[in-house]
Amino acid sequence: MNDEKIIQAAAQFPEVFGLRSFPGGLFRINVRSSYVDSNGELQLYVYTDRGAAFAKATVEELRGLVVGPKV
Repeated sequence: MNDEKIIQAAAQFPEVFGLRSFPGGLFRINVRSSYVDSNGELQLYVYTDRGAAFAKATVEELRGLVVGPKV
């Protein structure tokens, strides 16, 4: 059930996107690293396009930061 919730949340964002504070950077949501915390809040892990862990954020936090989509 949590896997579905994570997949649905990640699908709300482009596969590759930019972040406002990091112009020129490319990022992705790592579905495998994302999880639902003990409070039931979804935590999405954001990785650089090269595969390095970058940050985690809730859907709402990420929505305010994403610019894109990038190709």
